[in-house]
Amino acid sequence: MVVNDEMELGRAIRARRKKIGMTIAELASVIPCSARLLSELERGRRGASIAVTLRLLQMLGLEMDVYGSEEGPRSR
Repeated sequence: MVVNDEMELGRAIRARRKKIGMTIAELASVIPCSARLLSELERGRRGASIAVTLRLLQMLGLEMDVYGSEEGPRSR
């Protein structure tokens, strides 16, 4: 999945969290961050630091790829 904005990232995080059967409070306790921050992230309403985002993606088993402008995800 290619994520283009905060809303899409939030949807991906929520879907994965629910798939593995974690509540927002459970996930927040292992990141660690506030449940409110996670709730707002899942709704695309608030950004988090890159450190929190990377811990969150790692905890959920999600990966992030970084591409240069000439190497879009389709040219792999």
